[in-house]
Amino acid sequence: MKTVMCGEHKIEIKDMSLTTKEVIRYDGKVVSSTHSMTGSTHIFSVREGADDVQYDVELGLRWHGFSGWAVVRRNGKVIYTDR
Repeated sequence: MKTVMCGEHKIEIKDMSLTTKEVIRYDGKVVSSTHSMTGSTHIFSVREGADDVQYDVELGLRWHGFSGWAVVRRNGKVIYTDR
C-alpha cells in the first residue's frame, strides 16, 4: 500500500495483488476500484474547501511483474511518482 499526502488529504493506493484488484481511497473513503492484470488509470473528483479537484492515479507493473508503480496527478500536475 502506498500513501500520498496532499495538504491535509490522504490518498491510499492498494495496488495490484494476486486478486488483481486495485483500490484507491481518499481520506479513508473508497473513490475508485477495479480489477486489472497490467494496471489502469483511476480518475476521481473531490471538493477541497472551495475548489473542485480532479485526481488521476495511474498504476502499472514493473518490467519484472513482481511489483507495481504509481503516478498521482492533481489537476494534471504530478504530485507523486515512483515509476
